[in-house]
Amino acid sequence: MKAVIFLIASAFCPVLPLGAQQPSKPPAVLRIFREDIKEGKSAAHEKTEAAFMQAAAKEQYPANILGLTSMTGTSVAVFLEGHATFASIADSQQVIDKPEFAALDTADAELRTSQRSILAVYRPDLSYAVDKINLLKTRFFSIETIRIREGQGQGFTELGKTVIDAAGKSGDTQPVAAYEAVSGAPNGTYLLLEPRQSLKSLDDGLQHQRALFQAMGDEGMKRFAKAVSETVANQESLLFAVNPQMSYVPREWITADPDFWTPKPVETTKAPAKTSAKAGNKASPKTGKKSAPK
Repeated sequence: MKAVIFLIASAFCPVLPLGAQQPSKPPAVLRIFREDIKEGKSAAHEKTEAAFMQAAAKEQYPANILGLTSMTGTSVAVFLEGHATFASIADSQQVIDKPEFAALDTADAELRTSQRSILAVYRPDLSYAVDKINLLKTRFFSIETIRIREGQGQGFTELGKTVIDAAGKSGDTQPVAAYEAVSGAPNGTYLLLEPRQSLKSLDDGLQHQRALFQAMGDEGMKRFAKAVSETVANQESLLFAVNPQMSYVPREWITADPDFWTPKPVETTKAPAKTSAKAGNKASPKTGKKSAPK
């Protein structure tokens, strides 16, 4: 759905394939946690999340997680958890449905103003160049959340195909992974995920946008602009940084890039003495505190 993003915000929401090794495509199901953080509490929140990751690592949580912190907009933390099936979410939830996580959740709740969990499914027909995604080296994400008008699902799909075709003709190499929310968000919500190894890709964005529009042609651009106004209700674009302290990644990633994935540990918020998780293993999953979406 890359064309839509460039036109309305020039930033896609990147989705990543999370696994022990770099997979060939994004996960079929994405569980997304969004937390809105109280003003001035970001540092304290990072500590509680680090404690959650350490506790989850101790319990051998079966899914990988990328933790992101916002660089634009209000203070927001997002956690991306990939799954092959919906059933595996229930398996993962069993690990963190334990009393020791309740105290950690209580501490974290003091730092949040709100939270939301979303289930989304991968839309390969609206994704672009996902074979070029390298999560090991990804340091930033542009995340575009789009809500379409009622009954415009097919129109949005056609918009996406138009953009993908133009991106291919223009030689664009920026990957975009598209997901459609199926629970936890209003109907017609799509997430466009664009992973970035550096912010230099944003400097090149205007040039890529011009090439994309040129590939469409004047008449194609007019039709496209009209279709966007008829199809898209609203959108939000945010830029995030990958936070290794708030992530749970494969050990192969840590071995390959220890300087990034094993930074100096933050002082974590401790759980009760009898269940306190010891720091040591690097980033581990964010999950425990939220129930699986219904």
